[in-house]
Amino acid sequence: MKLIVRFKWIVLALWIVAAAVLAFTAPGMEQLVREKGQIAVPDGYPSTLADDILKKHSNGNTHSEDFIIVFHSKSKLNTEQTINIEKTINHLKNDKEKLGINEITSHFDQKDLKNQLVSKDGKTVLTILSVDMENKEVQDVRDKLNQAIKTPEVETMMTGDGLINEDVIISSQNGLKKTEIITVVFILLVLILVFRSVVAPIIPLVTVGMTYLVSQSVVAFLVDKLNFPLSNFTQIFLVAVLFGIGTDYCILLLSRYKEELSNGNDTVSAILATYKSAGKTVIYSGLAVMIGFASIGFASFKLYQSASAVAIGVIFLLISLLTIVPFFMATLKKKLFWPIKGDISHSQSKLWGWMGNLSITRPLIALCIVAIFTVPLIISYDGDLSFNSLDEIGEEYESVRAFNLVADSFGPGEMMPIKVVIENDESVKSKEYLAIIEKLSNELSQTNHVEKVRSATRPVGDLMEDLYVKNQVNTLSNGLNEGNNGIGTIKEGLNEAAKSLSESTPKLKEATDGIGDLQSGTLKLQSGLGGLQDALSQIESNIRKTGAGTNEIKAGIIEAKKQAIQLKNGANELLSNYQKMQKGIAILSQNYNNQIYPGLESIGNELTNLNNNFLALENKYSELLSDNDYLKIKLTIQGISSQLDNQLLPGIKTLNVNLTNTSTGLSQANTGLNAIISGLSKFASAFDPIITGLDQIEIGITKLASGQNQVIQKLPEFSNGLKQIADGQKQLQNGFSPLDGQMNQLSNGLNQSAEGLGKIESGINDANSFLNKMSQETTIQNSGIYIPDELMENKEYQQVFDTYLSEDGKVTTIDLVLNENPYSNKAMKSVDDIETTIHTSLKGTKLENAHIGIAGITSMNRDLENMSNSDYNRTVMFMIAGITIILIILLRSLIMPIYLIASLLLTYYSSVSITELVFVNILGHSGISWAVPFFGFVIIMALGVDYSIFLMDRFSEYRHLDIKEGLLIAMKNMGTVIISAAIILAGTFAAMLPSGVMSLLQIATIVLSGLLFYAFIILPLFVPVMVRTLGKGNWWPFISNQ
Repeated sequence: MKLIVRFKWIVLALWIVAAAVLAFTAPGMEQLVREKGQIAVPDGYPSTLADDILKKHSNGNTHSEDFIIVFHSKSKLNTEQTINIEKTINHLKNDKEKLGINEITSHFDQKDLKNQLVSKDGKTVLTILSVDMENKEVQDVRDKLNQAIKTPEVETMMTGDGLINEDVIISSQNGLKKTEIITVVFILLVLILVFRSVVAPIIPLVTVGMTYLVSQSVVAFLVDKLNFPLSNFTQIFLVAVLFGIGTDYCILLLSRYKEELSNGNDTVSAILATYKSAGKTVIYSGLAVMIGFASIGFASFKLYQSASAVAIGVIFLLISLLTIVPFFMATLKKKLFWPIKGDISHSQSKLWGWMGNLSITRPLIALCIVAIFTVPLIISYDGDLSFNSLDEIGEEYESVRAFNLVADSFGPGEMMPIKVVIENDESVKSKEYLAIIEKLSNELSQTNHVEKVRSATRPVGDLMEDLYVKNQVNTLSNGLNEGNNGIGTIKEGLNEAAKSLSESTPKLKEATDGIGDLQSGTLKLQSGLGGLQDALSQIESNIRKTGAGTNEIKAGIIEAKKQAIQLKNGANELLSNYQKMQKGIAILSQNYNNQIYPGLESIGNELTNLNNNFLALENKYSELLSDNDYLKIKLTIQGISSQLDNQLLPGIKTLNVNLTNTSTGLSQANTGLNAIISGLSKFASAFDPIITGLDQIEIGITKLASGQNQVIQKLPEFSNGLKQIADGQKQLQNGFSPLDGQMNQLSNGLNQSAEGLGKIESGINDANSFLNKMSQETTIQNSGIYIPDELMENKEYQQVFDTYLSEDGKVTTIDLVLNENPYSNKAMKSVDDIETTIHTSLKGTKLENAHIGIAGITSMNRDLENMSNSDYNRTVMFMIAGITIILIILLRSLIMPIYLIASLLLTYYSSVSITELVFVNILGHSGISWAVPFFGFVIIMALGVDYSIFLMDRFSEYRHLDIKEGLLIAMKNMGTVIISAAIILAGTFAAMLPSGVMSLLQIATIVLSGLLFYAFIILPLFVPVMVRTLGKGNWWPFISNQ
């Protein structure tokens, strides 16, 4: 210390140079907080596993972040406003590259997303931007997007996890600046009151200010070069703790220096005496604080570890207290306390003297007072914690306002769903894997607080009922009903056809017999033509022999004409019968070809398809193979199908061929008859000129003879035509003769077909009854899942793979929309249920050994809760152990550290109970911010132990006196110092209250209430009672040395 006093100016110069160099060369803490100070869950937790899987399969796009644009109107958006919104989105599309936008998700482009992106009341529209954030600042991107999304007549805002975190940083930095200013002003005022001097207050501010500047720069270098833990709390804790305990230590040193000067010591001697006594206390107190904050380094959570930067600050603080403060003591001497003149001794604390006396003389009353203040608080403490980062900053920030608006318009869970991430060792783009995914989706949909599930099998969050066998069976049952109705109709048609064939058989036989009569008539007609030819030849001979007998000839010709006309009429009647017969056979053939045969063929196809359906059912429900009723139905249908394919259809086909041949023969006969009728018409007409010519026999005898000769020459053609007709009639008769038997066979076949269809109808009814029972399954998942091939090949469904499956198909995601705020405790607890459901559902499937992660703010908060609980317990043990060791070394006792630690624990639980009472029970928050109890404990333990050391170290100085006397003297001398220190330290944390950051408000409340509680209740009442009660045992096991 003498060397420091001797080279005091060099020491000061070294501090100034070091502070200046570090300040100008150190990286900016605000930027470091943005880059490296964000909350992140360590590896090994579900949320980090999910993020790692997504990054691994993200095709290199790991810097993308979602920004949610909120378009809102106080009333339902009208057409003009909607058009303006669409124009804004189109502008964003045009400027995608300029704005760094990777993807835009809007209902204007994807109509099926309307329910998700447009509120039910029509007042709010969302658009999601995926923005590339590589080498970009959130605030810069936000500023550009805010300009781009301005929309006429529509309120526009942006939100998202990144924007909310950015606003938390901004709020924290603003709070830090407020805290720094308020802290300096507050400390200055308190020090003026304590020392009644305008010079002395400058010393702590300069000392601590220099310490803060150097330690912050060193921490910045460590963060930048070695990734030292950093968070939003680091700087503000450095300010609060360093200025708090630094001022406390300065008060202790200056007060002792003032006391030593008042005892008549010179400046150097006073400095040496001060540091020999109070200096030792400061060093041990500083070490306790340093160990307390250094123990946080054993935590695994970077947020908690970030507070260990305070330990670095304490190291520099101790150095500055041992170098800078002696400089001012040696330089200013008694002027340090200017304008005080004369006696500069400090007064003793009457309050602590009274409380110490009460504790020694009335220990039970003292303990009752302590109990009155502490027990009700501790009993009422519930330990409710909140993980809602939105509460950190409030609705004065746009990101929070926008989030709350989305929560009110769409439901709290729509904006930040839980994302289940499943990584498999092979592609899941198959029917089997999709069936597993749908089964899991269905079971997740029934988990507590899960409102909607979106996955590869539920792309818009709705159940695709067609995937379930229950509904497929219902569809099959409906189809069988329709098919059964068709079979009934065909059966009735076959019965009617068989009946018609039976009725037409006699008529067919009669028609066949008529053909024989027709043939006989035709042969007679042919024979008659021979006679007519002879008669005409005789006439010609008579004409040529003589020109006489004209009247006789004329009479003969008239008779011949009559016979020709009768012959033509007979031929017409025969043609008419042939045509009717041909038409009837053609209709019959057409009915077989177009109705009966196709109908039976369709039935055969349906029966084949039905067999395929039976196979599908057997593959899904193998127990059917042992069901006798089911097998009987299946065999009956297969037998009918075989009879239909092998007998009935070929028989009808043969019958159709015979009918076609018969129709062809009739057509040929009709053609011959038409030719005969045409010839007979000409033949009858040929008699007219003969009769006319007879009147002019004398003139045209030669012409008559020639005409007669022509007629005679035509008669052989008529005779040949009649012979062809007779042959055709014979062929027709031969064709119709077997047709009679075939008609009987066809009729019998149709009757058998109708009977077989009746069996099919009965079998289908039995099968349908079985299917109806299956379709009535009450629990849809129990009916099984079947992915149709048509769905896998659907182009629109292929787009779903891009959303819920990775490009290689090895990763699939499932989004779970909760009906609770994603930050709420209920939502966090639901993650445990979700994990249980996932493992239970996938057990025994091909995804049983897949890597499972759960992403999203809710999952991350759940992991933070688990991790913080683990870190809290571990850090508490290390911290208590470290502080206990310091106390044992300093106080040379194993007993005093025990009740001093107990007093600090009592103070902590009382103060955290007060904080819960204020923020939860009075202000109505869901809980204390989750990080507050941890930091509150660390600060109360680390800073509260200082006051214990102040008192007990001074008490140890009077060990030669009676315990009660020594304790009272120590309390009177240290009371003012400790109360002043507690007020200053509490005040530095109270300076956090205007910051507006919820967690800082709560930490400030814990520390403020805790330190004041300790300084005015626990330390002056509880600790003296323990000292009085234990007596000499306070120094056990080192009593012999006392």
